[in-house]
Amino acid sequence: MLDLLPPVLETESMREADRRTIEELGISGFTLMELAGRAVADEAVVMHDASSRTRTVVLCGKGNNGGDGFVAARVLQQHGYPVDVYLFARPDALRGDALLHFQIMKRVSEEETGLDIHVVDSAAALPENQVFGLIVDALLGTGLSSDVRSPLDEVIRWINRRPVPVLSVDLPSGLASDDGRVLGTAVRADVTVTMGALKTGLLVNDGPDYSGSVVVADIGIPEFILTSVSDLSERTALCLPGVVYRHLPKRSRDAHKYASGPTLVVGGSADFPGAPVLAATASARIGSGYVVVICPSDVRDMLSEKLTEIPVGSISRRGSAWDFEEMETKLGIRWEKARSLLVGPGLGRAPEAGSLVREVLTRAAVPAVVDADALYLLKDESNFVRQHSDGRWIFTPHAGEFARMYGGDASSPIRAARAFAREWNVVLLLKGMPSITAAPDGRVVVNDTGNPAVATAGTGDVLAGMTAGLLAQGLEPFDAAISAIHIGGAIADEYTTTRSAESMMAGDVLSMIPDFLARHA
Repeated sequence: MLDLLPPVLETESMREADRRTIEELGISGFTLMELAGRAVADEAVVMHDASSRTRTVVLCGKGNNGGDGFVAARVLQQHGYPVDVYLFARPDALRGDALLHFQIMKRVSEEETGLDIHVVDSAAALPENQVFGLIVDALLGTGLSSDVRSPLDEVIRWINRRPVPVLSVDLPSGLASDDGRVLGTAVRADVTVTMGALKTGLLVNDGPDYSGSVVVADIGIPEFILTSVSDLSERTALCLPGVVYRHLPKRSRDAHKYASGPTLVVGGSADFPGAPVLAATASARIGSGYVVVICPSDVRDMLSEKLTEIPVGSISRRGSAWDFEEMETKLGIRWEKARSLLVGPGLGRAPEAGSLVREVLTRAAVPAVVDADALYLLKDESNFVRQHSDGRWIFTPHAGEFARMYGGDASSPIRAARAFAREWNVVLLLKGMPSITAAPDGRVVVNDTGNPAVATAGTGDVLAGMTAGLLAQGLEPFDAAISAIHIGGAIADEYTTTRSAESMMAGDVLSMIPDFLARHA
């Protein structure tokens, strides 16, 4: 699945893509800048009121980001839009392709009306009362690594005070390209035109809140270079719905219940009987043909009443030990033919639950989803997990659970997720906005579906159940995690098109799965 998804690049990888395009293919940096600026101008035309030719303010720094702005200003002027360019640097500080494009723009401004250039050194020179229709932010781009300094910090604050649309070039100025942190202050863009490929900072931390709608501009860098600069064993990519839906399992004409199951769901306690019910139902709804719940014997009757279509088995304790032999005997062929395991929903955090988690995981030789209380019970068991997981266990923590288990610097969620998956030898599905799926070999996929509607009790159980159900149907753990989180988020997005996000419950996700799959699978 990964090789069909668009790459997401960090700054150094993007620079390498530029270098290879220039040196190996002979496409000049001047040409790349021309194409980038034209892409910005095209989007600016879309953002302008189609019935008018209102004035555009283009704010430029001295680097390549400013060079893109020079091109955009010139092209907009050619389209009939009056443009004011404010350059926050002396012209003799410009270098390379940015200097060449500044000179071209300056020559055009001398020969034709509608393009005015202002070389300024402070935000005080910017118009306060002038009427204009769009601001183009071409100040800083991807090279920023420390807090924005004066005068550009004041310029950014000026931008954010204006009641007009803002278009950022490549990255909102003030946003860190690699981890999406605001460096002191940052432009709040309505649209960001990013060059060649998505940048990680647009997708994580503050990035989505500051970048608005993101448009990836094709500026002539071939796909094979964009892919190769992010080595496939460590590639970061963005999930696409068409790719997910194309890979969803389909039942053959002669399929039977054991061909897509059983999915074994181990969980439940007197305090949390609903969690395994949600998880098991989700496994069945996503397509697992046979789902079995295994719970402590003291809650079996309670779960059996709730699950009229899903069998419930139990496991008993003899003294301080669990009777796994009895459990396996009772389950019989369902244990032997199990194709996936989910452990954790509603299990509770008592010490004896920890021994149950470890024993079930080692006895069931199938891919497994480790969720909820099982994550808590394994938080100090990295050696155990590493030795037994074979890279086929999927951990599904939210940010708080992940912080307890990881213990390292998680300011860059993508890097942290990749490091954790490698260290623990698991597929990590880190739930959040966005959710990030990382494989033990370094591959990462970022999912951008979902919204705050999913911040409600039980949706994590539904997600874990869907993941386990996809595992039972034969998807590889990495692909099952990618698919489940995408589908869960897309269902939440559909829900909120007609209903309040605050009203959604986990059961709503369950009820929408059949229709969603009918439309998309």
